[in-house]
Amino acid sequence: MITVLSLGAGVQSSTLALMAAQGEVEPMPDVAIFADTGFEPKAVYEWLEWLEEQIPFELVKVSGGNLKKEQLKNKAPAKLPYFSMSESGEKGMLNRQCTTQYKVEPITKYIRQEILGLKPKQRAPKEHVLDLWYGISYDEMQRMKVPFQIPWRRNVYPLIEKQMRRGECLDWMEKNKYPKPPRSACLCCPFHSEEEWLKIKNGDAEEWEEVKKLTRQ
Repeated sequence: MITVLSLGAGVQSSTLALMAAQGEVEPMPDVAIFADTGFEPKAVYEWLEWLEEQIPFELVKVSGGNLKKEQLKNKAPAKLPYFSMSESGEKGMLNRQCTTQYKVEPITKYIRQEILGLKPKQRAPKEHVLDLWYGISYDEMQRMKVPFQIPWRRNVYPLIEKQMRRGECLDWMEKNKYPKPPRSACLCCPFHSEEEWLKIKNGDAEEWEEVKKLTRQ
């Protein structure tokens, strides 16, 4: 059985990776996979470098393209959940397709081709051969999903099984003398709260300029 950790590099998935490293969650993952959108905060990339030194299993970075560059060039087929106004004057958000293109698909492609050794159009095994761990905490259990018609893969949620909430993940990190992980989200994500936008604005000046450049498109 192959065990893969889908690593978002935020609080929950980082806690899960470090718990696995300490043997508090078993089995030890064979690999952790981080999907890089190309527009994460610098703090996330710095955190990944630190985290890679703490875990005894491999950390792989994959990419489905550079979200920032593709958006600026209007090349990205995926839509970000921007706020928009319809012809009738109703306000709303566009459908979010960016997670699928820049996160889900690159990780799935790596698993199929590099871990299972499948060719692009080759059929996957019909039996269960791989567990894919997600760092989703107990207070976010509504995000759990069952893979549709994917018999070879099982989604596993160790933090939910342990009934660990996000706050308890932070407590675990502090108890084990680990630094607090940064929030992992694209700099341009429209789902940022006002507090998060203020942190970005008052943080790295270069990152804020890049956000403004993108939102003017």
